[in-house]
Amino acid sequence: MKGNMKPAITHLVCDCDGVLLDSESIALRVLHEHLSPLLRSPDEGDRLHHAIASRLGMFTELLLDELDLEFGFGLNAGQYAGINLAVGIACGEEVQLVPGIADALLQIDLPKAVASNSSSDRIVKGLERCGLLAMFDGHIHSAHEVGRPKPAPHVYLAAAAGYGIAPQHCVAVDDSVTGVRAASTAGMRVLGFTGVAHDRQGMHHRLLDAGAERVFDDMRELPALIGALLAERAA
Repeated sequence: MKGNMKPAITHLVCDCDGVLLDSESIALRVLHEHLSPLLRSPDEGDRLHHAIASRLGMFTELLLDELDLEFGFGLNAGQYAGINLAVGIACGEEVQLVPGIADALLQIDLPKAVASNSSSDRIVKGLERCGLLAMFDGHIHSAHEVGRPKPAPHVYLAAAAGYGIAPQHCVAVDDSVTGVRAASTAGMRVLGFTGVAHDRQGMHHRLLDAGAERVFDDMRELPALIGALLAERAA
């Protein structure tokens, strides 16, 4: 590879929740509903809401671990399991497409994969419900299967390996700090998305700090952003 020429981008890897499916607002609502009755003071409701929102994209179990420590809930195994189940059911039954994603994906002529911290079952059911499964079928990768959740790079590395390519040939789209870190550590080019974030401006800066080279908030921009990366190589 001559000079500073970057590897050609040949594949697109998308996070699921918050990039393909608008399920994080559902998860936020369900988590808040289950945890707010456990607060020591009702005045902590806003702090709880922010604490959950800032951690969306994490494994639910790890998210609960951190909230349990921060708020002193004293969650037991049954509560962990019940909350996790409630989040999964609600997301499966209520999930909708991120606005503009279906049209954007149709305009991007690259092989596509999913790399998510969600379970494979939840990913498949959500994509099937929303009509996107055929675009990714056979290339859906869950951190539950690789054994290491984001921000570890393993699920993004698995997505590249699934196509038999080096991760440097992939562009990833993720909406969380943990996800952007994972894709960046894997060696992928990373675009950060804030279109369904609860604090778009704050998340914009956090995703840049985590390693995204561009951050956008409207999926209608994605084809042009991918096109610009492809044009780099052609130039």
